[in-house]
Amino acid sequence: KDDFHMLRQSFYSRDAGPARREAILRDHGVRWSILNLLSGWLPSKKSVLDFMHCIFLGIISHLFMRVLFGGYMLSGMGGNESPKRRFEDIVNAVRWPSHVTRLPKNLGENQSLKKADEWRRILTITPVILWWSWRDANDEIPNTEPPLPPNTVAPDFSRNRRSLYHAILHLCMGVRILASRSISMAQARTGCYTGQSFLAHYCLECLQLRIPLTINHQASMHTAEMIKKCGPVYAWWLFAFERFNGMLERVHHNGHDGGRIELTLLRNWVQTHLIYEYLLALPADTHSFERDQINRIIKVQAQDRGSMMTQIAVYQSEAAEDNVRLPLRNAKLINLRAYGSPPGTFYLILLQYFHSLWPDLNLVSDLSCDDGTPFRANKVARALTYIRKDGIRYGCTMNRRTQADSFAFISQGRVRVPVQITALFVVGVLDTIPHICAVVRRLVSDDDIPAMPWDLYASTLGIHVSYTELGPQEVIPVSRIECPLALIPVYSNIIKKDLWITISFDHVSYKL
Repeated sequence: KDDFHMLRQSFYSRDAGPARREAILRDHGVRWSILNLLSGWLPSKKSVLDFMHCIFLGIISHLFMRVLFGGYMLSGMGGNESPKRRFEDIVNAVRWPSHVTRLPKNLGENQSLKKADEWRRILTITPVILWWSWRDANDEIPNTEPPLPPNTVAPDFSRNRRSLYHAILHLCMGVRILASRSISMAQARTGCYTGQSFLAHYCLECLQLRIPLTINHQASMHTAEMIKKCGPVYAWWLFAFERFNGMLERVHHNGHDGGRIELTLLRNWVQTHLIYEYLLALPADTHSFERDQINRIIKVQAQDRGSMMTQIAVYQSEAAEDNVRLPLRNAKLINLRAYGSPPGTFYLILLQYFHSLWPDLNLVSDLSCDDGTPFRANKVARALTYIRKDGIRYGCTMNRRTQADSFAFISQGRVRVPVQITALFVVGVLDTIPHICAVVRRLVSDDDIPAMPWDLYASTLGIHVSYTELGPQEVIPVSRIECPLALIPVYSNIIKKDLWITISFDHVSYKL
């Protein structure tokens, strides 16, 4: 658009009446903004496209509300085996990481999601839940249109399930790549297998299916350009601003006018930031009472904002070693020969691991007569119930209170593999620096697992399929824990077995 034409119409709108303002907005797509008074301001060239509203509240909402639900792609015909019931059941069966936003339980009935974060969550699992909702007896997506419910009118676009699923895979790929916290221009720009090209392919395939597009689809074609100008979308999308608005809405100002409301909001804003900065800058030898009081103030202010607490934890982790933080309450020494089920199950594998990690110590069993440093079962290890790495919580199955967050992806060379975390330990021998490690069991997978419709893009989508079986226990440093995951239990009609589908929740990068 012509920036100077838009500026001219914007000034007309400032001085016009309500009816004229609406006409200018309708005909020219512009309204008055105080930014127009800035010297050198060009509203088209210097405005940033908000990824959150354009993609999550725009394109993804359009896909579900207008195409999937509005096009009767997930109808209730068929009773308990209807696509609608399958869709709702599989969404409710997902085991989410504890720090992410939960989706409504009745998503089949109430399809309207209010938050952009909710649309983001559902898109992450969309390849799996649509396959489960549409699959036939051979676990394939039919190359046909689903039957229409009675007394309904067919939409104007094609409802072919396989073609639509293929288009949606491109949307999932594009959003996952472009919404990464770390991204290069080679990954974002137009070209084969880049975020912008996948979005473009989605829009083109929608047009081939005669699906009506919106202005958001056209605007999304400029995402790579915005990333080149402003960096990763994390730097400029409006999630943070919406969260700050929510913080300011909760400030009690008693309706005072005369500028006192603004002063109250400003004081609260400055006070909140000073408290957070104070917490992050606390020295290591700070008294526990002082640290507890600061944490209590923050929790009171953010008690209903779990995502805010997650962000605070991320900031705190930046100053921690390997970005790992332990529980505030010090863990007690345990007897490794009596710990676990069956008792003593961890002693030998920990001894083997630390014998390789600290070869100079020449560790030997405390019941051995060989020369070396005894690995004393009751004096070397402390059991942890959880850790926080990069601000994200990871639990273990040995935690008696909860086994939440006990699944994660770990690094194995240049790939990632899903594991269940059995136990977490801090181990120290003599004067060595204590080492934090995890006992894990890999999810078993082999070539006998049937092919899935997303297999071509599985690494980018972060999807891994495995049996409901666990491999042998092994010890790894917690630095190899990469990201949390969502676990979806399904049943394969082909091999007649239960399977686990795991999806990575890594927002730093996008590949397994």
